[in-house]
Amino acid sequence: MGGVMNSKKLRLFIIGITLFILSSNFVLVSSYTNNVEDILYTTTAEKGWHLDKIKIDGAWALTNGSSDIVVAVIDSGINFAHPEITHCQWINEDEIAGNAIDDDLNGYTDDTHGWDFVTDGGNLPDNEPGPEAGDAIHWHASFITGVIAGLGDGSGIVGVAPNVSVMDVRVLKENNYAGTTNEVLGDAIRYAVDNGADVISMSLQYYANSSDWFDDIVYAYNNGVVIVSCTGNTWQPSGGQYTCSYPGCFDEAISVGATNFDDAKADYSNYGPWTELVAPVGDESDTYSRLIRSIGGDGFSYYTGWGTSFACPQVSAAVALMLTVNSSLTISDIRDILHDTATDLGTAGKDDYFGYGMLNVEGAVIEAIERGSYNPVTETPTPTLTPTPTETSPGFGIILSSIGMSITIAIITIRKKTKNKR
Repeated sequence: MGGVMNSKKLRLFIIGITLFILSSNFVLVSSYTNNVEDILYTTTAEKGWHLDKIKIDGAWALTNGSSDIVVAVIDSGINFAHPEITHCQWINEDEIAGNAIDDDLNGYTDDTHGWDFVTDGGNLPDNEPGPEAGDAIHWHASFITGVIAGLGDGSGIVGVAPNVSVMDVRVLKENNYAGTTNEVLGDAIRYAVDNGADVISMSLQYYANSSDWFDDIVYAYNNGVVIVSCTGNTWQPSGGQYTCSYPGCFDEAISVGATNFDDAKADYSNYGPWTELVAPVGDESDTYSRLIRSIGGDGFSYYTGWGTSFACPQVSAAVALMLTVNSSLTISDIRDILHDTATDLGTAGKDDYFGYGMLNVEGAVIEAIERGSYNPVTETPTPTLTPTPTETSPGFGIILSSIGMSITIAIITIRKKTKNKR
């Protein structure tokens, strides 16, 4: 199969998969279920109805993000060979690749693109967090990365923040099942913080409050790194949907639920007073056109899926855009802005189902600018990207606009972020 399919749509269905991390301390579940569809996308609408819901157009008129802003994805390992995300792979500029020396003295040798913390099943931690020889397809992290930073070159999908960098931190092993410990997960969080992450995206859930892991969440918070997680799906042992899922339940993390195509709470999305925001994903029973789309982990496919796993990265990417236009924002600033600008749903004001409401990226970026000193510059003519059906693999390019629309190009100068920067 090539990078995009021909007019005969090849469909592969994987229904109801649940991902577990088993340890002596807790059970962790990756919050998704997917319907996998390998398909040629030929219209703007097919490429991202969720982007209209979160009002991305106005945000893209100001910024597509910056490679200086780093989003760490702590998950199953990302396949950066997919053309939609090759451009966004984070590079540890303080490490010389392949010399077997810990050049930056961070305790991780040759970690030029992140770290694999998986330790069980004969695996050893190493500097290859992406899929390795003999591995099963790790599509979960790749799908999330597409939601965050998909290229948007007219051949498949586009992410919320196409120009940001994505750091790969792997904690889930083969088949997305991982046996690990609180210590390993804590090390993964601290690795992201200490190596320059601005945002940590964790589409993971578990139902036991761990004081050990909490200390690492607090470490990130105290170092100014925004942690975004999800409210979780309905796979918990007891308590129904009104069940708190960690790390989203920690006060230091932003907890995101999911909505469907009609702006109702998604049927699987957990809810409660810990729900801070929601983002559009789709319902379990929805058709492909009403589900969020992103990429697979094999380097060429495109998937549709549902789960709070895919609400979380939309907010992570929105935060990255906010930091692009105003790198001085504190975590409190970011949360206030997200709350103030959210599109209210359900009962007026904050409620258990929708939190403060639907993510509004346009409003969040504008308010972030208003709190800083960001001056967008309009260039003419403004480019418009038009997707064209093709029998060949998708090409590479630089994102200059949203798909199928004209935007304003913004030029800014960003303070260079460095390791241990806070």
